[in-house]
Amino acid sequence: MVLEVRGVALVRTRNGWKTIMHISVVIPTYQRPQSLLRQLRSLQEQTWSSVELLVVDNAADAELARQVAEFNQTARLPVRYVPEPRLGVVHARHTGAQAAGGEILVFTDDDLTAAPAVLQAYAHAFATHPEMAAAGGPMRLVWESPPPPWLLEYMGQAKMFPPLSLLDISEEFRLDPHGFFFSGNMAIRREVLFQVGGFNPELVGELYFGDGEVGLYQKLWQRQMLIGYVPEALMYHYIPPPRMTVEYLCRRMANEGAADMYTLYHPGIPGRLRLLTHAAAIAATNSKGWLGGMLLRGRTDRRSVDVQMHAARTQSQVKYLLRLMFDHELRSLVLKKDWLHEA
Repeated sequence: MVLEVRGVALVRTRNGWKTIMHISVVIPTYQRPQSLLRQLRSLQEQTWSSVELLVVDNAADAELARQVAEFNQTARLPVRYVPEPRLGVVHARHTGAQAAGGEILVFTDDDLTAAPAVLQAYAHAFATHPEMAAAGGPMRLVWESPPPPWLLEYMGQAKMFPPLSLLDISEEFRLDPHGFFFSGNMAIRREVLFQVGGFNPELVGELYFGDGEVGLYQKLWQRQMLIGYVPEALMYHYIPPPRMTVEYLCRRMANEGAADMYTLYHPGIPGRLRLLTHAAAIAATNSKGWLGGMLLRGRTDRRSVDVQMHAARTQSQVKYLLRLMFDHELRSLVLKKDWLHEA
């Protein structure tokens, strides 16, 4: 049983009542003030009040700082504005984590909104499962305009569709040594995040080269830490028309291809010959699919979309390997082990 008394969260244990600390919500943002304000308004409706809200502005924009200050004039839960001019969501997340004071860190994005009970659901799950290191919750889609029929048909009744961050896999709580989460709706004990070295990079500046939250939960797997799925911690992901295209899905798959190679070679980069051999093997296996992707470009039947997405992913893998052979800056970024403690 969890209670909140005068802003302090209490959980009943065998030895009496135990205090748990506040939740810190970290929201990285970059040049999307209207959607950010929509998310902040939703967080004002939370049933859990032992919380601090931090907006980490990856554009360090004075106008956004002004808008947040104006929002705070009437906010039930005030928002703390934190500028982070170094481009890259990994920097924004880690700067938010450094600034946060909560025992539990909840990460979300500026293009989502939160159901009223999200934070209460996470608080209850962490309090009643002290062995749980991190958790994720469902993300359902909100279409900003009617989606094309081909996209709805392609997704079907899927409970998980990573290109659009759909995740709605269970109505029951789960606790799993190989659990996972999407970064738009996840929570983690602050001490655990710092213990494992935080998130891996993904998009840094104009370069997408890492595996982001995938790298984080794999570090938890390696340490045999448990990850929960909290079905009551529901958030909604808003999908604008530009994301309802085959081109967008292919860009997402290209990012996945880059992440594949980062995951493989982050522990250590071999010599150029081995990288070239790997690239040649991928090309040989997928050359027919690449031709098919070109011939089917723009078509929206299921088979054509599958071919185009697979081609985008495997071509990106090869491009990444070739860059890894000669791009010294990329090599140093891939080998970098700690993105957290520099924040």
